Amino acid sequence: MQNKIFFVIKVLFKYLLPSILLLTSFMSCETTDCFSCPYLISNPHVELGEFEDKHKFAGMHFGLFNDSSKSIDSFTLSFMLYDSDGENPFNCSNCIVSKCQWFMAAGSNIDFVINLDHYISVLPDEPYLVDFIYVREIHYSDGSVWKDPYGMFCVTEEHE
Repeated sequence: MQNKIFFVIKVLFKYLLPSILLLTSFMSCETTDCFSCPYLISNPHVELGEFEDKHKFAGMHFGLFNDSSKSIDSFTLSFMLYDSDGENPFNCSNCIVSKCQWFMAAGSNIDFVINLDHYISVLPDEPYLVDFIYVREIHYSDGSVWKDPYGMFCVTEEHE
């Protein structure tokens, strides 16, 4: 009787339990859409000084291409800023998250500016360096949402 119980436990742990774990791990994947990036970020950089009505002291400029077949209603952008020494230039976090309410048709490319005036207390001599920039979330016109909460599609820069 004891050998039979031992055999059943052995079979459970060797075959059944791994099979159940494997099957349940794939249940959360609905499509392969999560494996492709629906946007392209171009030329992220910080400009100092006044720029139109966008900022008086500093702004992060970038282009965003909507590489999906859907129109975007809004998106949330995340990026980090560093000084020329690669250090955090602020007294608080250098990770900036900005929600942009802007309509973008499928296949369109738009240049954006994020005002950094309220983050800085001293105007730097050199523009900040932009790193780890990515779109965290995209809300489409059809009500669907695409998310990248961990920055899997981030753009990183190598700074000297």
